Amino acid sequence: MGPKIATCCYCGTRAALKLKGDVQHELACGSCGAPLHEIKQMPLTSRRPEKKQHYETPVSFRKQMKSKKKYKKKKKGFLSEIFDDLDDIFEIFD
Repeated sequence: MGPKIATCCYCGTRAALKLKGDVQHELACGSCGAPLHEIKQMPLTSRRPEKKQHYETPVSFRKQMKSKKKYKKKKKGFLSEIFDDLDDIFEIFD
């Protein structure tokens, strides 16, 4: 006999059992002491088949890192140039 799963009827605790020998005894739950009546066979193989890979993943494939945006410094004399241009415009009208 292979390994089996025993579920307690009272508290619902599950335990994996491996019964050996010809003599079968009544089993009791380890946490509450209730008799274990429902014993199910453990599945031998997984139900889902293994996924087959249809292609090989290229070794050189990597995610590209995002480039940081370049920070442009403002010109120090930008405001002074605007002020000079405005001053020249007002001097024309004087």
